Amino acid sequence: MIYPAFPHHLACLQCGRASPPSLELRCPECRGLFRVEYHEPPRRYEPRTPWFSVSLRQGWTSLMPLPLAGGFTAKLEFLSPTGSFKDRGAAMLIGGARAFKLQEFVEDSSGNAGAALAAYAAAAGIQAHIFLPASAPPVKRAQIEAVGGIAHPVEGPRAAAAEAAQRFADARRLPFLSHNLSPYFAEGMKSLAWELTSQLIGVTPDALPDHIILPVGNGSLLLGLWRGFQELREVGKANRIPRLHAAQSESVAPLVAALNDQPTPPPAPTVADGIAIPNPPRLAEMTAAVRESNGAAIAVSEDAILEAQRQLGRTGLWCEPTSAVPIAALKQLRRDGTIRAEDTVIIPLTGHGLKAAAS
Repeated sequence: MIYPAFPHHLACLQCGRASPPSLELRCPECRGLFRVEYHEPPRRYEPRTPWFSVSLRQGWTSLMPLPLAGGFTAKLEFLSPTGSFKDRGAAMLIGGARAFKLQEFVEDSSGNAGAALAAYAAAAGIQAHIFLPASAPPVKRAQIEAVGGIAHPVEGPRAAAAEAAQRFADARRLPFLSHNLSPYFAEGMKSLAWELTSQLIGVTPDALPDHIILPVGNGSLLLGLWRGFQELREVGKANRIPRLHAAQSESVAPLVAALNDQPTPPPAPTVADGIAIPNPPRLAEMTAAVRESNGAAIAVSEDAILEAQRQLGRTGLWCEPTSAVPIAALKQLRRDGTIRAEDTVIIPLTGHGLKAAAS
């Protein structure tokens, strides 16, 4: 189905129905979630996009080799304009909001996505209402408010903020964007795969790492990397896809449970608040991305997370606890032989340590 004003349409993951581009979150036929599908094949030199975006000069963050956990190369995503990798998805989702002429919207977040969406909304001249847990680091609420977003703290677990956001949107008749449900947010993450391939030319034999380990909550970065590397393979710039490993806290590890065909245990408090998502809506897609890339899902303890954060700090880099989860997972993956000494490993450091600091 072709919609001339756009290079893409939305396809339902559940029933396959094609729908025109919009900010709707679910299929009108079966209430399934959407993915973005394009009308033309990818080009060799750039990822396919819905053509809309808002820029704060996000992307092209640095690579830095580090000796921790047997050695890896860090992708310094915490140097993004708002201090986290969520800028990539926010740029595209808010670009869609501007393209569809929104003036105001509602969103829920554990903090980083809300801060990014509020910042890009400010750049686009759109009012953002961000619902977040009252327990979120105060600095994240301050960041939302500093760029003109309206923060709505909600007592209770992360899910309570999402429910409150939906009620507020319904009552005010405002669009509920939901970066967790919208296909555009994860689509914005594809740029990381293309960047890595360009940055690693001459560093690794085929400009691809053997492994990428990332913290996973709702899975936008995992899904974006998976789609990005699929495109790169389609245009001949990648002859394989790196093994994508999902790192989670033992306190909240639904993807680990799903990949092991086990029931998900009740969530517990975790220092990795950015991935404390007990029921990610795109769990089936996340599971497929890990399995089809021959990756693994690793759950690590709270003590291991904090120790990895401390060790990273000794290198001069300070990340929030969520970003340290993959470093702890790397240690396990080396111990069990999944990652060998000669393998190349990339870890995106997804959020700055200042994002978790007390006010």
